[in-house]
Amino acid sequence: MDAFVWWSKASDQVRRDMSGDADVRRHRPMRWLPLLPMAFGAGLIFSATAFPVPHMFYAVAGPIMAVAAAIAMNGPLSKPSIDDDEWEAALRKNAFAFSMAFLAISNIVGGPILLLTVAQHGWAVERVVGVAFALFLGNMTWFVSLPPLYASWKLPRFSEDES
Repeated sequence: MDAFVWWSKASDQVRRDMSGDADVRRHRPMRWLPLLPMAFGAGLIFSATAFPVPHMFYAVAGPIMAVAAAIAMNGPLSKPSIDDDEWEAALRKNAFAFSMAFLAISNIVGGPILLLTVAQHGWAVERVVGVAFALFLGNMTWFVSLPPLYASWKLPRFSEDES
């Protein structure tokens, strides 16, 4: 195969993609890393709405937002978008569209539910602001984590021999 690829004058990128060596392939996302900030964001929202949370509790958002920022810097394909081919560009666009659609639907449904909860329980302004901050952090963690997770579902799978 190596001789055929060399004879055909294929580009270096094609040779790397066709290689059996897992270290030289383009698609090596950390498939389960995005679940960490997503779980933290959901837990933060749940804890802020379930019971009053002390203000210092929100200080733990710093490290998890750093992980989310690192995920966002790499993008959904764990590489810069300038190197995308046509299929990768379409996958990147679809990943962001899926993320925006999911967050829009969840916020459209969750907003009125949250307003009814606030009205029913008569929360103080301080608690409402805390919940709003938790919702902002939760939305940000899900916004940066959903595209890589979506892209990892759509990337080609390799057998155990190759990985």
